[in-house]
Amino acid sequence: MSYSSLAKGELCNIRPESECCEVAEAYGLLLYSKLLTDKHDSYSTDNKAIVSRIAEKAASVCGVYVDVLTYPKGDESGQRCVVKIPDDEQKKLICARFAGENGGILKNECCVASFLRGAFLVCGTVTEPQKDYHLEFIAGSERRCDILADVLKRIDIRTHKLRRSERWVIYVKDAEGIGKLMRCMGAEHAANHLDDTRNVRDCRNNANRRVNCDQANIDRTLLAAEQQCAAIRKLIKERGFEGVPPELREIAQLRLDNPEMSLRELSESLSEPISRSGVNHRLKKLLELAEDAK
Repeated sequence: MSYSSLAKGELCNIRPESECCEVAEAYGLLLYSKLLTDKHDSYSTDNKAIVSRIAEKAASVCGVYVDVLTYPKGDESGQRCVVKIPDDEQKKLICARFAGENGGILKNECCVASFLRGAFLVCGTVTEPQKDYHLEFIAGSERRCDILADVLKRIDIRTHKLRRSERWVIYVKDAEGIGKLMRCMGAEHAANHLDDTRNVRDCRNNANRRVNCDQANIDRTLLAAEQQCAAIRKLIKERGFEGVPPELREIAQLRLDNPEMSLRELSESLSEPISRSGVNHRLKKLLELAEDAK
């Protein structure tokens, strides 16, 4: 089962706590399934629980009994489920129930979660958190998109809006915002699953960053050692080993013999150990002398 299906299955088991919340959820379901528009009298999905919920809310809130139909999906497994308003009179009853009332329906803070739950069930999708953090509502019209944006802004969730072909989409791209929305709608288990996945991803990413950082440090050390060895060989070729200042001879020979050593390891290998910065200073001096030998 996909993460999106998991979340929707959990949401379909939630009962609104009050009559106003039931109306708000019905509004979200009917508005974003486009059953409140003139051009649509049916909505289809693979999820039977969602069409059953639309039928339930249409009956309890609008007094309209819609048809719930199922069709085989051809060569594919499973069925396609459809909720259909039976005739124009029933359609008018549904539309009349919500005509001009959207502001009043959403005035109570307790109704925001129910409205968002209804909208998400019929037009929302969320990506598997192992792959990406992306939740979106395919709102259809720009007006419906803006209604959702305003409601999500009330609960401090940052959204983005775009036009995809002929449809408007509003989406959330951060794990914190998606988790907050899931909890607001009532999908606590889905939110916890997101948190667990996020923690695993963060740990893995941090480990990868440390490995990459360690490898980068190793690469820098090896590159610096190659440059130092090349400079020392050039200096010896130009002046002979006796031409190297006495205080630099030991570190020069040590570097030539041990190009893989770090500054700390070089400092500890000297007959009279010095600090890492002291080793670095002497190596820089050898580089300067090799440059002057040109």
